[in-house]
Amino acid sequence: MWLFFVQSLFAGEKTPKDVSVQELLAQGLSPKLVAQWKAKANQSRESFFEWKRSLAGNDAKLVSKVWKVLHLSYPKAQKSELQQGKPTQKEFAKVAKGNQNPSQTSETKVDEVFVGLSTQNLDVRNLPLEEKNHSAVSIGGNQNGNRYVLEKRDEQFLYGIDLNLQSYRITSGSRYKPIPHFYFDKDPNFYSQLDRPGSPLPQPIQSSHFFGTQFPYEGKKGELGGFFANGFSHHPGIYFSSPNNSYAGVWSPGGQKSSFFVNDTIQLDTFGNHRIQSETIFDKKESVGFLYTKSESKDSVYFFDSTVYRDSPLLYGNVANGEIRPEIPQTLGYARGSYKHLFGGEGLSSQEGHRYETGSSVFFPMFASNWGNLLYRYRKYNETGNYHFEEIGRGVFYEWRKDKTVISLGFESRERGGQWEGKIAIPISSGQLIELSALFREGQLYTRSWFENWTYASDFNINLSDREEILKLKFVSSFLSLNVSYSKREESPNPILFINFQFLHRMEI
Repeated sequence: MWLFFVQSLFAGEKTPKDVSVQELLAQGLSPKLVAQWKAKANQSRESFFEWKRSLAGNDAKLVSKVWKVLHLSYPKAQKSELQQGKPTQKEFAKVAKGNQNPSQTSETKVDEVFVGLSTQNLDVRNLPLEEKNHSAVSIGGNQNGNRYVLEKRDEQFLYGIDLNLQSYRITSGSRYKPIPHFYFDKDPNFYSQLDRPGSPLPQPIQSSHFFGTQFPYEGKKGELGGFFANGFSHHPGIYFSSPNNSYAGVWSPGGQKSSFFVNDTIQLDTFGNHRIQSETIFDKKESVGFLYTKSESKDSVYFFDSTVYRDSPLLYGNVANGEIRPEIPQTLGYARGSYKHLFGGEGLSSQEGHRYETGSSVFFPMFASNWGNLLYRYRKYNETGNYHFEEIGRGVFYEWRKDKTVISLGFESRERGGQWEGKIAIPISSGQLIELSALFREGQLYTRSWFENWTYASDFNINLSDREEILKLKFVSSFLSLNVSYSKREESPNPILFINFQFLHRMEI
């Protein structure tokens, strides 16, 4: 298994543009076919795949053989392509820029079959065995833009179909839906970390059925139709999805329940880039969800992040984070701003039952260089409700941030102890990322710690934790993912260990 894992790290790193003429000739391609390959590889991604699908006979077999033998891939978002297609100043002024989330962008569909595997274990006492261990196997395919899957989740046999019939679309079963919502009717015991462009395994759901019509808009298709999802509402409803999947919503009038999804990016020539991401479920008894915003100035000097979420059993808690799902709803808001990641501050407010927690902080550099910065942080913690506590934390941290790479390590001292903190996120190659976060508390701290955790919902979110130790490790790519979480309370000898492994093998036909 370890050998397979290591080999898989280096698969799929080469694109058709990177293949040399000598390599193509060595695989048996004729000079004419090699010339066509090189010409199409220098054009758009869609042109290359259109040419590839047009081949027949021995030429098609040879090209497919090269693709498999050399482990090729062709990601959609290439930086060079994005720079060549840079919008004009007039286009920058437009708000609409579409969905920039990798899990929601569309991709040219290739005819294929696939096999997926998933297994997870939650090692914690006081839970029945059927809630600790879950496994799934799936097999399916994608042909002419239509998707299908047969799968076995634990002891349950399920199906999923996604049919596009001219201007109509039908999805039925427990895997596919025409809306990008993550929490909508999701299976509480399973999730997909392989949900990305063109993936045949989006988020697993409960039994749901959609029928809608597609309408064209600026070269893309939006959708409007009806649905029935018993896990969401016992009554049917209507749904819509914008052409670029940036906005989507469902409404069940009979059940008085609705859900709304937003994932959009605003690029302004003068005021920089801004992102908003949100998913909410509105119910007559309780409403839950999250709102995340991120802003960056044009010259990448000023940064601002904020997140607000309401978590409760209705939302199945924090998805697959290795913790027991909360019994008391929690509403939390967090904001952070900085100048070049050097000077900045934070603010937090949380209400969980009768427990109210607030806090604020400032940080500034003690030493700055191209090799990283040494930052000093002053943070104030406050808790009221059943108890009243107030603490001051003073910390020193080493940080290095560049693009999606983040390294942050340090220690914070408080009156009755302290805490070690660590966050590392490193992109290994195109579409592959390894992340590690850790927290170690020492002494008898009065208040909970702010723990930064990466999730599907947003680039980051903040959890409040009084656990003595927390370790989280995640590796994710288009075909393999590993998620490990370990945590331990000081007063309990029984730690919680969560492990989830997912694998997807795709074969082009």
